[in-house]
Amino acid sequence: MRISIFFLFFCAFSLMAKNSHSQNARVTINRTNVQLESILNEIESQTDYLFIYKEDVNVEARKSIRADNAKVSEVLNTLLANSPIRYKMEGNHIILTRQAVADVRQAGVTGVVTDESGEPLIGVTVLVKGGSQGSVTDLEGKFTLVANVGDVLQFSYIGYVSQEVKLKDLKLLRVVLREDANLLDEVVVIGYGSMKKKDLTGAITHVQAEKMAKEKPATMQDLLRSAAPGLNVDLSNDAKGGGNMLVRGRRSLKGGTGPLIVLNGMIFQGDLSEINPVDIESVDVLKDASSAAVYGAKSANGVVLVTTKKGTEEKPTIRFDASVGFVTMGANREVYSADEYLQYRADYAASSNGFGNQGYYVKPTAENLNKYNLTEAQWRNYDAIGQGSMNMEDIWLQRIGLGEIERENYYAGRTYDWYDASFQTGLRQDYNVSLSGKTSNLNYYWSLGYLDSEGLVVGDRFKNYRTNLRLDGKIGNFMEAGVNLNLQSREEGFQTVSWEGQIANSPYSTPYYSDGTLNPWPMGEKNQVTGVNSLYNNSMSSKDAGTQNVTANFYAKLKLPFNISYQFNFAPRYSWNHSRYWNSSQSVFDKDNGVAGRSTARSVDWTLDNMVKWNYTFAKKHNIDLTLLQSAEKYEVWEESMVASDFTPSDVLEWHNMKTAGNKEISANDTKHTGAALMARLFYSYDNRYMLTASVRRDGFSAFGASNPWATFPAIAVAWSFTNEKFFKWAPMSSGKLRLSWGKNGNRDIGIYQALSQLHGGTAGKYTYVTPQGSLYEVSSLQIERMSNTDLKWETTTSWNVGLDFGFLNDRINGSIEWYHMPTTDLLVDRSLPGFTGYTDIVTNLGQVNNEGFEFSLNTVNIRNKNFTWSSTFGLSHNKNTIKHLYYRYEDVLNEAGEVVGSKEVDDVNRGWFVGKDISAIWDHEFIGIWQEDEAEEAAKYGQQPGDAKVRDVNGDYKITQEDKVFLGQETPKFRWSFRNEFTLFRNWDISLNLYSQMGHKQSTTEARILDS
Repeated sequence: MRISIFFLFFCAFSLMAKNSHSQNARVTINRTNVQLESILNEIESQTDYLFIYKEDVNVEARKSIRADNAKVSEVLNTLLANSPIRYKMEGNHIILTRQAVADVRQAGVTGVVTDESGEPLIGVTVLVKGGSQGSVTDLEGKFTLVANVGDVLQFSYIGYVSQEVKLKDLKLLRVVLREDANLLDEVVVIGYGSMKKKDLTGAITHVQAEKMAKEKPATMQDLLRSAAPGLNVDLSNDAKGGGNMLVRGRRSLKGGTGPLIVLNGMIFQGDLSEINPVDIESVDVLKDASSAAVYGAKSANGVVLVTTKKGTEEKPTIRFDASVGFVTMGANREVYSADEYLQYRADYAASSNGFGNQGYYVKPTAENLNKYNLTEAQWRNYDAIGQGSMNMEDIWLQRIGLGEIERENYYAGRTYDWYDASFQTGLRQDYNVSLSGKTSNLNYYWSLGYLDSEGLVVGDRFKNYRTNLRLDGKIGNFMEAGVNLNLQSREEGFQTVSWEGQIANSPYSTPYYSDGTLNPWPMGEKNQVTGVNSLYNNSMSSKDAGTQNVTANFYAKLKLPFNISYQFNFAPRYSWNHSRYWNSSQSVFDKDNGVAGRSTARSVDWTLDNMVKWNYTFAKKHNIDLTLLQSAEKYEVWEESMVASDFTPSDVLEWHNMKTAGNKEISANDTKHTGAALMARLFYSYDNRYMLTASVRRDGFSAFGASNPWATFPAIAVAWSFTNEKFFKWAPMSSGKLRLSWGKNGNRDIGIYQALSQLHGGTAGKYTYVTPQGSLYEVSSLQIERMSNTDLKWETTTSWNVGLDFGFLNDRINGSIEWYHMPTTDLLVDRSLPGFTGYTDIVTNLGQVNNEGFEFSLNTVNIRNKNFTWSSTFGLSHNKNTIKHLYYRYEDVLNEAGEVVGSKEVDDVNRGWFVGKDISAIWDHEFIGIWQEDEAEEAAKYGQQPGDAKVRDVNGDYKITQEDKVFLGQETPKFRWSFRNEFTLFRNWDISLNLYSQMGHKQSTTEARILDS
């Protein structure tokens, strides 16, 4: 923690001017074993001071100094300790003189400085109070200082509480410094800026990526999956990985639900696979309206701010990371063995025939025939199959539905494991190399990454090539400029097997004929169920798909008088992607004499920000931070595609020779949208006790109706650091802050032409025209496919958030508690229209969805000593999602006598939306078992028989209809929790254990029905 915070402050301050005309001038210097003259020249370059000295002053002596925004006087005290050189400041001059040896006190003291865990502290400043003597601890935390008994030594170190020790003797002195929680406050990235965590007024979770990087995450989602309460990251099992992210529940029925991604201060429109997790320095999740409102119409679903790494060392640093891992099945699905499959087929055949003649479907062993009191002749003569074959076992195999190929393999003892052929142990290789460093005027970071990942399904593969360049420079003392370039090329055109179809194949079916050629019908061409053979299907097709992206961010920052700054940001992005496929005419399933298709898309988008900031502190207690923003954006995409079939003379050239196809269909789709925004935010703090943040953003977007292209999103938040009050005396509690926020956010993610009428052509847009001469022509036309809505406006989420941040034992135990209530109104939905309008529906603003819940996070340092450290992080979140209103249509509620006793809002049963329920509510028939043989009479009342699925008859009318459906649960988890433990052994060995869980949800599936059919 302390090292990362030190470097963060170092990077920030190294780009700032240090000129001053008083002895309070500050400098930042980091020099090791250099001549004193070099350090003096550095001080002169950062200030207006000029050093004056005679030849007897030894400026060639070797010195080391490490100072971060320190006063010049403090630097000189440290630099000239234990030397005969003395200094005196007169105006802009510093006079150095050599003290006579006889005047130097000969007494001295040695000592060791460590932290609370016994770790030596390097670079601690040790001074004699009231004197000019001083020293700095070495690599082992040791120091030597000229002092006498009775002197008071002052120990100071960034991130630790300063300490004074009075010398009682000159024996070895041992000093332990305690971490200063106030100085170690994390710097958290907020919208269009950053601030210390202690100054936050909103609900923001800060994730330091370095902690998660030890687990070698392949994607940014892997890094965040259990890191922030309130942020849910789905798990993706394909080779690409990743997963959808959701902040504090689903807010929209039709619009997008994913959070806004901001990369290094600019909105990011790309795929998250473009961001290499190795390059990430930190991630900040803005969860409430007050913290996210500065992004206005894009922030209703939360905001995730990603900050990438910068150079941290003065010397160039080359780092290489290699990670090789395996992807295995967490839990295997149970599938039938060969014998179990035969039993399944026998049971299924008996069930299909009502179990009335069950004995005729069992294997005709003597034991089974006796069990059902059947003779061999009776069993054989049950049907025509038995009368046409002499082999009793073959009769049985045919009777239970096995085809010719299955029976042949049965007799030969050949089986095939289709499950094993569908899944694999995937190999994941991730290689990254980076070059980073900094000089007094330039900070640089460049990385190259290659990821080759295989998924669980055979054939599933993903390749990703990434490079990231970040340069930040200082131009004089008044200007900073930088660029961040991110390039990616990914390959996704790999063919996978159809595992769903293959695992349903009979184990007595095989993918090859006896001559070794692939069998397109593994269960038999003439069999009722022919089976699926992906090896054959993939051999008769090919696929290619890929994407290339360039994302850039250019900025320039100008320092103006009165601590005002102006910053210009320009973030262009270019993307190219292609997709191609071919299905061979040689396939036995081909009906079109070959089919091929190819499509390309190119997109260009840019965002431009002009920002003015003013930070001022007056009367030492009042701090003001003002941010003003003007933003503009544009997005365009051009898409073309072609599908062709009936190739002549051959389709052997696949998609490379589309002109030889007899049938061609060409389509294109071009879209564009623009946006603009104005934003103002004011932060005020009084004496580090009372804080206020107020913001307002005005957004315009071309996708909304002509009557509502603009919207305003205000927010306000207050906080009280009650532990900074003089009356607060409870020593165990080191920090405590109460927060309250309110604000509004918008959601514009609805598709950019939903408010407009849409023209549509194609075959439906043709009609017959007869000329005066009687000739017939088919004329194309354009038709209006959708009704416009000029009043369409933004979905709006209003958020209330109450939070408590706490810390105990110098923040060794710390955490937060959050409660929120977030109603979303003016939902974008498709409203049904009467048939006479000519349209089925129209996109409009109706309905309301509420999200409320709580979040709890706890961080503890359980053990911390010289050779062992153990820290834990626990997170718990609960979200309740409720549809409050839909279309505001009501129906009467009747009692048993048919009398109207009230009214209720009508549900949208077709879409599965129910007022008062979660958006993901599961409303279906309740499965309660299987009809048994002794329940045949009761099953017959429902038109069913033993072996069929038994469903609860809610109203008892012996009919299974929609009236018998009930709410079975919801697909969204009610609770999510995570528990992370980190261990450091002997300073160099890191071990982490991470557990996370989702609870209170179910999954709705019809897979069993599909397989049985």
